[in-house]
Amino acid sequence: MDGHSWTLLGILNQTSSFFGRKQLENPRLQAELLLAGVLQLRRVDLYLQFDRLLTSGEVDAYREAIRQRLQRRPVQYITGQAGFRELELDVAEGVLIPRPETEIVVDAVLELLGHQPDRCVLDLGCGSGAIAIAIASERPGIRVVAVDLADTAVRCTRRNAEAAGVAAQVQVVQGDLFAPFYQADTGLFDIIVSNPPYIPSKDIGTLEPEVRDYEPHLALDGGRDGLALYRRIIAQAGVYLTPPGHLVLELGDGMSDAVRDLIEARDGFEVSRVMPDLRRVPRVLVASQRTAGDA
Repeated sequence: MDGHSWTLLGILNQTSSFFGRKQLENPRLQAELLLAGVLQLRRVDLYLQFDRLLTSGEVDAYREAIRQRLQRRPVQYITGQAGFRELELDVAEGVLIPRPETEIVVDAVLELLGHQPDRCVLDLGCGSGAIAIAIASERPGIRVVAVDLADTAVRCTRRNAEAAGVAAQVQVVQGDLFAPFYQADTGLFDIIVSNPPYIPSKDIGTLEPEVRDYEPHLALDGGRDGLALYRRIIAQAGVYLTPPGHLVLELGDGMSDAVRDLIEARDGFEVSRVMPDLRRVPRVLVASQRTAGDA
């Protein structure tokens, strides 16, 4: 890219072709996201400036972003931004990058909430705050408590809640799952939601380099069989739910039956729904507390 005057369209075309030769997935999309990050534009705004001449500093910054991507650093960590539903979230290494599949978790929670006011949701392992902030943004009358063990995640969620204008709705707490509430009253929450770590420990080394080498293993490693966090959440959730409460869990690939078995082995809960993702893989499980009148 040295010694050449680059238009925005020209450099995008060149980078897309280069990424394609390097066999990166969705090369045009990645080229656009990186350039939008460098220029601090929305991706859609690139299309309005195709004839713009880039400065040498902008070209150098874009070249550095390309270099990092070739090292398999995720685009979201390079730009510091990740889209989720209608939100643009800050992300940094040490915080799990929100996935499109997790938007189905939010759909499930919003459906359960309806438009009833004064309800409270607990988000366990909040990461960037994607789930908690999306719920608060789309249901202004709802309170959300977001919990994470990692300092980086707690700071990131607070920053994102402030930027989204929902800091008054989202309380961010540092701790290990339910630990911050051990001395509190029971029945604090109407819904408990979580996208827990669910990759078996032995499989971490087989993940794509973008995930294996950059994303936090604390948010990935689900223990020997991938179910360690599910067991802990399911064992304690009933104590902290206001009956009839609900538990909403994101599922790893192929884990639907195993998580269903964990829930059905406990008194007081039943699986009410399993929602698939766009690939028709079971992705979100909803469990509901049995009421006194249930068989």
